[in-house]
Amino acid sequence: MVKKDKNYRNFNNRTAFNGRPLMPGQILVPAVLNREMKETLKPAGLNYDYAESWHFPHAKEVVPVVFIPTEDVPGAMEGAMKFFNCEATRYLKHIEFGPEDGILSLDEFLDNIDDEDGKGYDPTGTTENEEIAALTMVLNMLISDLAEMNAIDGEIFKLHTEGYERKDIISMVNIGKGKTQAYEYIGKVIKRAEELYYKKYSDK
Repeated sequence: MVKKDKNYRNFNNRTAFNGRPLMPGQILVPAVLNREMKETLKPAGLNYDYAESWHFPHAKEVVPVVFIPTEDVPGAMEGAMKFFNCEATRYLKHIEFGPEDGILSLDEFLDNIDDEDGKGYDPTGTTENEEIAALTMVLNMLISDLAEMNAIDGEIFKLHTEGYERKDIISMVNIGKGKTQAYEYIGKVIKRAEELYYKKYSDK
């Protein structure tokens, strides 16, 4: 058993929460399986067989942990571990959030990605806000869902969440359509992602 200390940062010897294999360019990060996470992951195939019980120093109870795929980009693991440690502390202290503390909606997140004043959220950077960390995990699951249905759609939405404008996405992905149709297709992919989010991952 690998020792889980402050230097342990590779969880790819584990299995994702739903048993799915990792896609190229992904890593597994730990997440506390609290009430909110159960509600988020259940529609995506949460399997309790892949959960673990972690014991933290000076804690009398264990913390249930699952592993979630995310993009292997600079800062991803650091952000995920910061979020995980905050959630583990909250779990052990039995702190519950109310409805008013829910995560940002996907619409708000995507609007911020398109914000051209430089103040938008960067889902590939180190996460300093728990709400953004949680939504980033969901976005990565959305990318995987779209890619399973259509690899091009997954790539389009991945680039969109990374902050690329539609004109850049057209030059980076072979959509196989004219410029106007390509713009419309990208819009449909984003809309499809929003619908999938509210169907599978939102409790609203």
